[in-house]
Amino acid sequence: MEEKKYTKQGNQNLANTDKANQFTDWMYSEIKPYIKGGILEVGSGIGTFSRKIINDFQDHKVFLSDIDPEYIKNLENTYSPNENIQAIKLDLGKSSDFENINDKISTVIALNVLEHVKNDIDALNNIYNLLAPGGKLILLVPAHKFLFNCIDASLDHFRRYAKKELLYKISHTEFRIKKIFYFNLPAIFGWYINGNIMKKNISEGSVSLFDKLVPFFKFFERYILRKKMGISLIAILEK
Repeated sequence: MEEKKYTKQGNQNLANTDKANQFTDWMYSEIKPYIKGGILEVGSGIGTFSRKIINDFQDHKVFLSDIDPEYIKNLENTYSPNENIQAIKLDLGKSSDFENINDKISTVIALNVLEHVKNDIDALNNIYNLLAPGGKLILLVPAHKFLFNCIDASLDHFRRYAKKELLYKISHTEFRIKKIFYFNLPAIFGWYINGNIMKKNISEGSVSLFDKLVPFFKFFERYILRKKMGISLIAILEK
């Protein structure tokens, strides 16, 4: 079963996120310390995090990937003819797609991707088989089943993850868990109010307002909450 392709709302969500510079910098800062070696970004989309990765790891081989041909073409046009960067089609559920990657991969980055894949355990195993020994998978997924609502449905999510469920699925692979923690508590309130109560998607204006408040949210999460709750789960897994 293929990953679900982007809906109109999914495209709009990518565009809104791309404009939220403080938020995406915050998310990226949480994963950057674990990136090394040859890199594969899964679900690159319009390149929001691709730009950050390429800028910080200019001497590394970087594979950008997506299932949408239009996004792949745009990524190729943006980064061609940089020989260190290659954009490819990659469906996490298809082991044959991984055969297009012949280079040594030390880091796979999958941010808000696994929830789009029907058989997520197969996807995790496909990534495991690709990674070099000691390589890492940096995984970010939406957390808390009670938050699943019309927004998730519009984004073609198969699921949101309880922490126990994510741990259970990782246990069906050979990955070792190096670290797992929550990210971004404040977004829970907006997600719940909009999706569970008001039954509508989050507007561009709401995303913009949230982005302005990110410095406060970062301080609160780092020094007060200490990553014990959040709208997302980040897992650092090692082969």
